[in-house]
This record gives sequence, C-alpha cells and structure tokens, in this order.
Amino acid sequence: MKIKKNAEIRAAARERLLGQYSRVILVQLFYIFLVFGIMIASGSGTGTDIGAIVLYYAITFISYIILQVFMFGLSKTYLNACCRMPYGVGSLFSGFGDNRVVVSAIMFATLQFIFSIPGLIMAEKYLSSGNGIYEEYALLASSAGTIVYYIVWLSFSQLYYVLLDFPEKSLGDCIKMSIWLMKGQKLKFVGMQISFFPLLLLTIPTLGLGLLWVMPYMQASEASFYLSLTSGKAAGTN
Repeated sequence: MKIKKNAEIRAAARERLLGQYSRVILVQLFYIFLVFGIMIASGSGTGTDIGAIVLYYAITFISYIILQVFMFGLSKTYLNACCRMPYGVGSLFSGFGDNRVVVSAIMFATLQFIFSIPGLIMAEKYLSSGNGIYEEYALLASSAGTIVYYIVWLSFSQLYYVLLDFPEKSLGDCIKMSIWLMKGQKLKFVGMQISFFPLLLLTIPTLGLGLLWVMPYMQASEASFYLSLTSGKAAGTN
C-alpha cells in the first residue's frame, strides 16, 4: 500500500469523523480551555527585578511542558477517533502517566523555549522601557524562532503517535521511528497543513465558531497522515 495523497488523507479524516463530531468538539473545547488557562497563568506579571524575571522564565518553561503533555493527549484523542477506539476528555491527561511522554514533552518544551528566548528578552525590554523599537524586535524574533522551531519539529512531528502505537518501545526508538517516517515526507506534511488555510480564513466571518469544525478536521487529518505513513512505509514506499 502506497502513502496516500493529501486529498485522500483529508477525505479519510472526514469519513472517520462522521458521527463523532459532538464528542471531538467537546474534547477540543476542553483542550482550548486548558491552553488558555495555562497561557493566562504563565503570562501574568511577576515584577521587573532579576528574581522575578527568572521566575517568569521558569513558569514559561513549565507551561511549555504541560502544554506538550496535553498535546499528546489531543493526539491520542484523534488517533483513537480515526481508529474507532475509545476516547474522551480524560484522554487529554493520559500523558502524565507515561514517563516517555513527559521526557519527550520536556524535549519539545526545551527546543520551544530556546527558540523563544530572543523574543522573550525583547518583550521584557519593551515592557520595562516602553521603547517601541523593542516591540518590533520582539515580533521579529518571535516569528523567526517559531519558524526555526517548526522546521526542527517536522522530523519529530509523528513522535506522539508512535508513542501511542508502540508502548513497548523506548523513547529513543520512537524518536528514530518518527524521523524515519518523516524522511522524504516533510514537504507533503507542510502542504497538507497549508491546505487548511482557506478554511481557517473562512472561519473569520463566523467569529471563530467555524474553528469548532475546522480544528477537529485538521487534527484528524494529521492522525490520518500518520496512519498513511505507517502503512505506506511498512509496505516499502518512500
């Protein structure tokens, strides 16, 4: 079996979500609630002295780790949905009981934090000085850091699915498998994600309510992409 085209992968995702939208939307809403709660808690001001700044960075780093563990839970939700396996709101918390997930979350959070440091520093300078030039620097640095992180992340983008599929494998073996799965497939994956931009734009007139349909569609498509990769690579397709 060869790796499916992106249009086929999206079609498979739509088919697998039939009859499940109410449940996945509930999980997605709860995930959004958790993310906003963590962002608000980590973004609250702590002062401008050195101790407060160190505390701010520490809280930011910890929030990155927690968000990654919840992202694993979201990956589990949609992989199970695509495979017609049980899932629910509780799936979002499933990663906290797996040391491999926690370590991988720390790995992702470390990369994310490292690439965000320049933007955080510029933002801190803007808040302390009020100089508008630092606001522009913060935006540029944050954008550049996000792009670099995304490029690095692509090789590891299938890691959470691999961890779910192979609970007996070590984290190191799962990382290697993710890199193998994405070899020669990165542009295909990026192309699939870009293909959702028109739908995301169409949600603007709905004041974001359309995201309740688009976001599950995107997440299910990414899970379907993984399923296509594993079947295609197992059959010897590059």
